[in-house]
Amino acid sequence: MVNSIFRKLGSMSFRSRMMIGIIICVVLPWIMTYFVSDYYTRDVLEQRAVQQSEQTLRTIEMSIKQSFDNLMYISTFIQFDAEFRQLLKSYRLIDQGSEHAEQEIVLHKLRIQRYLEGITNIIRSTYITILTDNELYYTNYPTYNFNPLQFYQEPWIDQLNLLNNYETFWLGAHPNYVQDTAAHSPYLITMGKTVKQLGAIQAYVIISSLESEFSQKLKNFAEQNDHLFYLTDEDGVILSSVHTEDIGTKLPHQISQIDRYQVVKHQGKDHLLVSQPVSYSNWRLISLVPYKETIGNINRMTSITIIIQGAFLAFFMLVLIVLVRQITKPIVRLIQVTREVERGNLSRRAQIKGKHDLALLGHSLDRMLDRIEDMIEQIKYKEEAKRIAEFEMLQAQINPHFLFNVLNAIRLNLKMKGEHDSSDLIQSLASLLRMTINRNNPFISLQEELQTIEHYVKLMNFRHDQRIRLQLNIAFNALSERVPRFFLQPIIENAIIHGFADMPGHITISAEITSDHFLVITVTDDGCGMDAETLAKLQDWIFTEAAAGNSSSHQSLTGVGIRNVYQRMRITYGERFDMILESRLSAGTTYTFYIPKE
Repeated sequence: MVNSIFRKLGSMSFRSRMMIGIIICVVLPWIMTYFVSDYYTRDVLEQRAVQQSEQTLRTIEMSIKQSFDNLMYISTFIQFDAEFRQLLKSYRLIDQGSEHAEQEIVLHKLRIQRYLEGITNIIRSTYITILTDNELYYTNYPTYNFNPLQFYQEPWIDQLNLLNNYETFWLGAHPNYVQDTAAHSPYLITMGKTVKQLGAIQAYVIISSLESEFSQKLKNFAEQNDHLFYLTDEDGVILSSVHTEDIGTKLPHQISQIDRYQVVKHQGKDHLLVSQPVSYSNWRLISLVPYKETIGNINRMTSITIIIQGAFLAFFMLVLIVLVRQITKPIVRLIQVTREVERGNLSRRAQIKGKHDLALLGHSLDRMLDRIEDMIEQIKYKEEAKRIAEFEMLQAQINPHFLFNVLNAIRLNLKMKGEHDSSDLIQSLASLLRMTINRNNPFISLQEELQTIEHYVKLMNFRHDQRIRLQLNIAFNALSERVPRFFLQPIIENAIIHGFADMPGHITISAEITSDHFLVITVTDDGCGMDAETLAKLQDWIFTEAAAGNSSSHQSLTGVGIRNVYQRMRITYGERFDMILESRLSAGTTYTFYIPKE
């Protein structure tokens, strides 16, 4: 790993290594300072955050305890107030068989209702239900939507039977049974007690308070501190929350009874969990504080100090980088120039101003490039002159014996046939002679070259009394492409002389322009072809530059053979030109020319 890092650094430029060194020397101490500071202060900050959460929970618990105190006050008053208990017993004194029994019962209920209203006038949002042993009930709320006798169907009613006069059953949160307030507070928090006399249950006292009273207290502190607060039972079931939909669900965290706080994952983020027991019950208040936000808020001063320090270091690092860039700018300029020269662009110059050592090096490089460019121009001039001379020499290699033979054949034809029309032959010969003699432009269009080939084939058919058919398959956009003059004639002549051997045959010339900007010309004959050994020797003789001598077997009647055609095309187009020779015995021969357009 270390070796690979050093290898990568070794492959970088001097400027890059300098800048990396500056960044490491500036940033690394700053990062170490940050982590050391964070390491030593994190525990202190956590303890401070826990203390703040505990203080907040104690304040909330005191507020909730006040509400519980009110409920306990009401239940204790109902249990032990002698006047109220005597009032409950007065029902037994009513003669159920008398004619005034119904009026006395109504009057009895009104007295108890007024008594309950007197208790709850001071404590609002509290619903009291008293169930007596003779299945009578007394409430301080309307019962047209809820029959209090339904409490006897609840599973927890049996747990009240196990209580003594001094014990309290805390039911927790459940749906609001008073329809008038269920819309804005859908849940109630309820407690239950029993009124016993001589061990016998005289009445059940069920007191409920709106859950919204508790959630509002949690909400006040949650808005101030941006914390999450819950009131839960001993099993972690949420009894009160700022979010009503959370009530009845269970917190996904195991509350530790030993640790003061825990760091838990809540809603995908780390939170600081602190719990506080609630008076009168086994319930707990839970505080969930976003860990990063809390630590960040407490550690703001430390963070600001680190940021200011980092800003100064960044400024110094920027100044150093600017200085290094200015110092190494001539080096970068020299590297750019050498890379351009390596790609073949000799016109680039360093042009470094000044008299320092790097400027002197740049001046020497510029002078050296000037001399090299002059020498290359001289070499180019000499090579071009040499190429033109070779080109002229190759084009000049035309055998006049061929022209004499053709003219002699025409003369004999005219003598034997009188004055029959031989103008076509004479026109073809004239065109051929004109193309041979006119050398002002070494390039002509492919269309002109093909017209010359047509004349040549016509003359060869006449001279050898053959029936050679020429077929042209030329793409329209290829006709105007410029090609070297007379480069196809040696190929056609070789096919007629060696391929057909005085036999009739067929020659096809195809041309197209490919997508990669090549003019591809294919010449195919259906002559005798050649075997693999002969083909290999011919390819070696044509394509090998060291091949010496001009064998007559590979020379056309005009003196310009296939090898000379290949050499001429290579001189003209360079390395991008390619020629492929394929042949099979008794199946003909195919020449394919790949001529670059540029």
